[in-house]
Amino acid sequence: MENRVLLVFIVSMIYMLLIVGIGWISQKKTKNTGEDYFLASRSITSFYLFCAIIGANLSAFVMMGMPGAAYHHGFGMYGLIMGAGSFMIGFTTYYFGVRIWILGKKFGYSTPSEFYGERFQSKAVSLIMFFIFTIYTMPYIVTGQIGAGAGFETFTNGLVPYWLGSLIITIVVGYYVWGGGMRGTVLTNTLQIFIFTVFFILAVFMVANEGGGFRGMTERVIQEQPHLLHRDGNAAFSWQIWFSQWLLFAFVVLSFPHVFVRILASKSSNALRQNSIAYPLGMAFIYILAVTLGVWGAVLIPGLQGNASDNIIFMLTFEYLPIWMSGLALAGLFSMVMSTMDAQLLTMSNLFTNDILKKYFSIKSEEKTVYYGRLFVIVLLAISYVVSLIKPASVFQIANVSFTGTTAMIPVIVTTLYWRRLTKTGAIWSLIVGAILVPVYFFTNWLPTFGFLPIVPVIVVSTIVMVVVSYLTKPEYDMADKHLNELKKYYHNKQEEPYVKVKRQAQ
Repeated sequence: MENRVLLVFIVSMIYMLLIVGIGWISQKKTKNTGEDYFLASRSITSFYLFCAIIGANLSAFVMMGMPGAAYHHGFGMYGLIMGAGSFMIGFTTYYFGVRIWILGKKFGYSTPSEFYGERFQSKAVSLIMFFIFTIYTMPYIVTGQIGAGAGFETFTNGLVPYWLGSLIITIVVGYYVWGGGMRGTVLTNTLQIFIFTVFFILAVFMVANEGGGFRGMTERVIQEQPHLLHRDGNAAFSWQIWFSQWLLFAFVVLSFPHVFVRILASKSSNALRQNSIAYPLGMAFIYILAVTLGVWGAVLIPGLQGNASDNIIFMLTFEYLPIWMSGLALAGLFSMVMSTMDAQLLTMSNLFTNDILKKYFSIKSEEKTVYYGRLFVIVLLAISYVVSLIKPASVFQIANVSFTGTTAMIPVIVTTLYWRRLTKTGAIWSLIVGAILVPVYFFTNWLPTFGFLPIVPVIVVSTIVMVVVSYLTKPEYDMADKHLNELKKYYHNKQEEPYVKVKRQAQ
């Protein structure tokens, strides 16, 4: 036991030093301007864009939430989540993401709330989106701190308590986001993806070997936990739930503010197109490994109740794998946790400086913009750390609320790219109705769901409100025409990146 704890500590410190080192290097290269700190001067190429986006979304949800859910519900969790991931995420990021990138490059947008605030010439739209993003991104940041605290406590057998483990990861992430900005998060994401992918692959093969091979583990599941191999009688896999999860995960990536900002930071539309293929393939690969370990855990370590199953991968590592794998498992968890936390923290800081300070406090200096952005990172981390000590629910449950809250804005996010008749008032009421319905559905029994997850009635109602109110109010076509004409010009020009070349020549 002492050898394991010592090894975990050594590996953890080596990993932390590597991340801090990357943060230090990034800080040296980062210019003291908002464009460079928050967007890396819009220079992220295909490979780094892939690492940035997949790293931003492979969080404690994959290391803990998915295996924990698969422990109870079986392999159906893979189809439930990655069915949409495999077939729809690539489509949504390609079809809508390129349009967002075109307009972001042309008009210099830095955040989604700035993007839509300008489209409707409305501070109200921008402010409402800022608050929605903040409210529903914070819980997702908390899942990272919960995962880090639980991992430290499990692998050190309580020597490093939950609160201290969560605090350590909070400080390290705070340092390299504070110092390196977008460049720091992208470079660390690249290392982090490599580490947690290696861990997952090794863990699956080693656990299989301990359980009698892939065939042996499958036979054990059939004999001891057969319900994990089929959906009959499992309420989690009704067609309404299946449809709901597909809808949610098809659009949640596009509605994540940290992914939206990474789309804006892309160097070219080709990088986005390549990512629309690579991202779902990478997610599909990682998710099947996570779900497999969760199902096998139900056989090897049965009897866990509720969110106790969130720690199943750590338990498997502790009980069935070599001592050195404990260190790699903790590094893998840290990689997933940090690669999401850093993206979300930087994005929320970007939103705060661009959509609040610049508009309402007349902050014009680039140096002050970066200064206050860095300060906001520290404030957010402090708040989320305090919440993480409460551990309000399972990682899967927290993530579901967070996902639904941002995805409720999809009617406005997508429709704006196509429908010139959409009005400011229609957008505002759609956003407000969606923001109200999400907590009502999750925390009360006031409204029926008809067997669906809350995301379905929320999107249906907010879409109806958006359309009806838009037809009842007077449209303003100025910015709508500018946006849609720019998209039309881009897609009718046969040259690659036409306006970007013109812009560079003009400069």
